[in-house]
Amino acid sequence: MTTPVLDHAAASRLIPGTGTLSARPLPQGRFNTCWHLAGSGRSYLLKLNHTEGEQHLRRLAVAMTDAAARGVAVPRVLDVGHDRDLGPYLLQEWIEGQTFAEAREAGGIAPDVWPALGRQIALLHTEPIPGATASPDSRTRQLSDLLARLGEHALIPDGLAEAARLRGNLLAERLCDHPLVNTHQDIHPDNILIRPGGQIALLDFDHATAAEDASDFVKIDRWCLTSPEDRRALLDVYWQQRAQPVDPMFEQRLAFHRLVIHLSYFLYWHGRDPTQIPGCTAALRDELE
Repeated sequence: MTTPVLDHAAASRLIPGTGTLSARPLPQGRFNTCWHLAGSGRSYLLKLNHTEGEQHLRRLAVAMTDAAARGVAVPRVLDVGHDRDLGPYLLQEWIEGQTFAEAREAGGIAPDVWPALGRQIALLHTEPIPGATASPDSRTRQLSDLLARLGEHALIPDGLAEAARLRGNLLAERLCDHPLVNTHQDIHPDNILIRPGGQIALLDFDHATAAEDASDFVKIDRWCLTSPEDRRALLDVYWQQRAQPVDPMFEQRLAFHRLVIHLSYFLYWHGRDPTQIPGCTAALRDELE
């Protein structure tokens, strides 16, 4: 992979009065190039995105700002736009802490992380989006459109596609109508920040969208949770914070979105690393068994 190079003079224009900026490249996302910037005792994160462009970064900034307005701990957006040298950019404050992945590797996850994470997700999901509802028909269309795209690229065996269609349609019909909320859609170990004192912040809202609440728990179940006790601690506080009874169809709703995300991985890896497709196929078979 080519090491990214930052135009320091251009970056300094975005943060006047900081003197000489130091810059450290961060792990790159699918389309983003990110930098840790520091100067005059303050730190920032600079995100550049030439593929999805300024419009995507502006949507990201709105999602983060809206989440913060609902009480979610997120980095503060400082600026977003298009620089003549840097291209499309988003500048945000840098929050100190360890990602969930770093904390787990360093010695484990403290029990108080789970209720703190549940509270943050509940704040994100606080208000249903007026007039926005998932229905059996909308879920069936979502599944059908996704399978059609997979078929165009011949990414999934016909028999497996039909099994996924049958399972998904059955779940879609059982779930009835359900309000949509603002969701993150990518809550996994690298996007959960554990701050000093055990506070939790959510990072990287690139995939944020209106969706059913259960969809935000698919990656947490897959990549974070390791015991029923931790899962219970997370969900108990989540429902308490939302001040509503537990959704009796939550597990079925989660199963539908887990299937959708399994299918979406085929498209993701097809465009990035096709050698991952056999692993996607095996994971989908396991899901359907």
